[in-house]
Amino acid sequence: MEFQVLLVCGQKSSPPSALLFEEVAGLSLLLRNILALNKAKLDKIGVVLPASLAERFEEEITPKLEKRNVSVQLITYTKESPLGEVKTKMIIPAHALIETKFPAPYYQFIVDDFSKLKEAQKRLTETIRLSTPGPVARYFNKRISIPISVFLSKLNIHPNWITLVNMLLGISSGFWVAKGTYLPCVIGGVIFQMASIFDGCDGEVAKLTYQTSKFGQYFDSLSDNGALVSFFIGLVFSFVHIHPINYVLSLGIPLLIGLGGLLGQMIWFLKKNTESASLVTFDKEYLSKLPQNNSLLWKMINIGKTMMRKDYFSLLFLGFALVGQLSFILYLSIGGLWIANGVLIYLKLQTMPKAVIANEAEQSNLYE
Repeated sequence: MEFQVLLVCGQKSSPPSALLFEEVAGLSLLLRNILALNKAKLDKIGVVLPASLAERFEEEITPKLEKRNVSVQLITYTKESPLGEVKTKMIIPAHALIETKFPAPYYQFIVDDFSKLKEAQKRLTETIRLSTPGPVARYFNKRISIPISVFLSKLNIHPNWITLVNMLLGISSGFWVAKGTYLPCVIGGVIFQMASIFDGCDGEVAKLTYQTSKFGQYFDSLSDNGALVSFFIGLVFSFVHIHPINYVLSLGIPLLIGLGGLLGQMIWFLKKNTESASLVTFDKEYLSKLPQNNSLLWKMINIGKTMMRKDYFSLLFLGFALVGQLSFILYLSIGGLWIANGVLIYLKLQTMPKAVIANEAEQSNLYE
């Protein structure tokens, strides 16, 4: 059998073979490397170990691989029976920490000493932090959420449970805001900000432990939107204490229609054009790929993208709550949501004729 890649543990005791079974952010180094290769769609993986480690591999690694439906072939050797010829396209030291961006580009960090386990973990977490868009999330939120995620990874907590807890936390902010008075609104603002920070934990744990799934993406989007809708509903109800019901309805109805329309357009695009269920993908796969210029429209789009990011919005929400001007968020949100809906409809109308022309040209070429 020819392998796409071999993970090879040397026969000598340096680096110590026990390092392979030491955890890095919740997963043993050897298991992490196997899952990284599997994520890179390499299904013909061989693991070369001394025969003395075979039993430990079967006890600690094999059950976890079977649970994830990942298969590898274990190849053992001894001094008396050395490793024979094995066909493979690539050989990687089993003590190397493999980045998931494999096979190109990727990095190997050789963990040849127990003191390097912490450095290996830091490399993984820094990759996540630095790839996060937006300075608020990258330099503030992630510095709080990532240490929590590493701790949760070591506890073997599934990311979906983290999403559920964070969703309940975010939704509870709306109940506090609905009370309408200063202190409950501040408490709601603090909770919403906490939910924004903890929102990254489920995704970070999923990445660190290779437990990403389509359901997890849908659940995470539901959590984000549930917290956002709860906050807006709470904000509308806070007006009941100081304004007539007709005035409250005149604000609440356009707010919910605008929010529903925007989310609907984004979800429609994701279902039709991508395999992702994450709303973050809408920016990456649609807005960021449109031809940009210095027009007023694109300045509005870039400002809107920034303001609608949860990390920015929650911080803005908390700031207005602290100064007792939370109602201003409601007026700003109504205007912003309807403008955003109009911009997306305009962009869709602008790109639709080109898509139709391209499709007709392709069809005509088929019949020529």
